[in-house]
Amino acid sequence: MGRTGLSSVITERVFQWWDYPLFVFLSIFSVWAIFSLLLHWFSLADWAARPISFSIMTVILLVILANNQGRWFLLPFMRKPRPMPARPGWKVAVVTTFVPAAEPLEMLEDTLKALAGQDYPHDTWVLDEGNDEKVKALCARLGVRHFSRKKFPQYQTGEGTFQSASKHGNYNAWLYEVGFEAYDIISTFDPDHAPDSDFLCHVLGYFDDEKVAYVQVAQTYYNQKASFIARGAAEETYAYYSSVQTASYGMGYPVIVGCHNTHRVAALKQVGGLAAHDAEDLLLTLQYQASGWNGIYVPQILARGLTPVDWASYLRQQRRWARSVLDIKLRHYSKLSKGLSFPGRLMSFLHGLNYLHRAGMIFLGFFLISFVLATGRVPSVVSYLTIQKLVVLWAVLQVCEFYRQRFYLDWPNECGFHWRVALLQYAKWPWFLFALLDVLLNKQKPYVLTPKVKSKSRKRLLLLPNLLVIVLLCSAWVVGWILERNIHPLVYLCAAMLLIASAILIWTDFWEYPPPYQRELRSNQTPECDHRSSRQEIGVPFASYHKTPADEWRNEVPELPRRKAP
Repeated sequence: MGRTGLSSVITERVFQWWDYPLFVFLSIFSVWAIFSLLLHWFSLADWAARPISFSIMTVILLVILANNQGRWFLLPFMRKPRPMPARPGWKVAVVTTFVPAAEPLEMLEDTLKALAGQDYPHDTWVLDEGNDEKVKALCARLGVRHFSRKKFPQYQTGEGTFQSASKHGNYNAWLYEVGFEAYDIISTFDPDHAPDSDFLCHVLGYFDDEKVAYVQVAQTYYNQKASFIARGAAEETYAYYSSVQTASYGMGYPVIVGCHNTHRVAALKQVGGLAAHDAEDLLLTLQYQASGWNGIYVPQILARGLTPVDWASYLRQQRRWARSVLDIKLRHYSKLSKGLSFPGRLMSFLHGLNYLHRAGMIFLGFFLISFVLATGRVPSVVSYLTIQKLVVLWAVLQVCEFYRQRFYLDWPNECGFHWRVALLQYAKWPWFLFALLDVLLNKQKPYVLTPKVKSKSRKRLLLLPNLLVIVLLCSAWVVGWILERNIHPLVYLCAAMLLIASAILIWTDFWEYPPPYQRELRSNQTPECDHRSSRQEIGVPFASYHKTPADEWRNEVPELPRRKAP
C-alpha cells in the first residue's frame, strides 16, 4: 500500500502475498528454458557458416523473447488506486461527439440514455459535427444539451487546435466556447461507448487530490461476438488494460487511451485543450505529465463500446493508430519527456512500439524463408533438436501467460488461447509498415473516423499483399527446386504454414461481415465481470444527491461566460 508521490490517492499492489513466490518460481522456470535454448542456439558455428540467415533468425528470436519477458517483468509493478467517494458539488459535463454521416442515430440514442442516466448530477452534451435536425430533436427529447461548431467558422480550421473533421477539433470548439468556463470536470465518451450508471461515482473522488488531472478507465467491447475480427481485436486489448496499464500506473505514467476518460478542466485548460493530433490521447498524456499533473488508472469495466467487425475498418484503424503513435515518438517525445521520471520515460517510450517490432519481425521472417528456399543456406540451428527446445520454451511461456491471464479484468470470458490475435497480427503487418513510411515521409493524412455504419462498397485490402507473399514464397520455392537445393523439411513446413495463412486471409476478405453497430448486441449485454456497485464499494452518499429537474435540462446552449478562440 502506498501513495502516488505526494498524492492523497492511496494505491494498492495488485499482487496478493502468494503471487510473489509463484511469480519467482515461474520466472526461474522461464529463464531456465530461455537459457537452455540460447545455450544450444549459440553453441553452433552458424555465425561463420551461414551469417545472413543465422543473424536474421537470431534477431527475430531475441526481439520476441525481449518483448515477452519485458511484459512479464512488469507484473510486480502493477498497482491500483483505492476507491474514493465522489463528494457532491462538482460541476460535471458528460460529453460525446457525433458525425451524422458515419454513425447511426439509434446508436447515439442508446449512448445518450446511458450518459444522461448517470447517478451523479451532471449535464450531458452532444457535440454534433453536422448540426443535424434529427440530432437536435433527439437531444430535446432526452434532455441533453446540443452543440455544433458548424455555425462557428473560427472553430473550423485546416489544422491545429480546431482542425475540421477531427475529434480534438470538435472537443476544443466546445471547450473554448462553453466548457472551460462552465465546468469543473468533463468526462468524454465516444458515441458507441455506453457507461454503467455509477461510472462518475467511481472516478470523481480522485479529483479531490488537486494534482490529479485525469482518470482513465479500462475499455472493453460489447460486440466481441459479432465476428472473429471483433473478437480478435478485443483479445488484443485484454493484457493491455489489465497488466500493462496497471503497471504503467504503478510506475507513475497511466496512459489516456481512446474514450471514457475524465479530466479536470483547469488542467485541460492549462495545456490548451485536447492535443492537436490524431493520437490526441497519447499526446495529451505527455503534456499533462510534462506540466506536473498526475493521472489515475481505474482497472474496472465501467463502460463498453464497439470494436471493428470487418477487415477494412480494422486495418484502416490500425494504420491510423500506428501512424499517429509513431509520429509522436519521432516528433514530440524527446521534447515533452524531459521532465518525466525515469520509469515514466521508459513506459512512455515503450508504449506503442509493438506497432514496429511485430511488423518488422514478420517482414524479416518472409525475407528469411524466401532467402533460405532460394539459396539453400540453411543454418544448422534449423534442426529437430532446436524444435524440441522451442516447444519446451513455448510450453513454459504459455504457463506464464495463463498465470498472467488471472489478472484479466473479465477473466472467465477473456482467458484462453488467443489464436485470433496471431491471425490479426499476420494480417496487418503491411499496414504498420505503410504507417511507418507515412511518418518518415511526413505524409499528412486526413482524420479518418472508424465507421459505425456498414459501407456499401467493399475493398479487398488483404488481397494484394497476401498475393505478393504467395508469389514471393512460391517463386523462391521453385528456384530452390530447380537449383536442387538441399533444404531441411522444417523450412518447407514454415513456408507452407505462411502460404496457408495468406490463403486463409484472402478467403476471409471475401466474407460478408455484419454491420459495425447491432443494437441487439448492446441490449443483450449484461455485466460479465464481478465488480461491486459503487454504492457498496466506495460508499457514495446517494441520499444527498438530487437529479436536476427536467426543466433545467435545456436543449439550447445556455448563456454561459465564453472564452474567445486564440
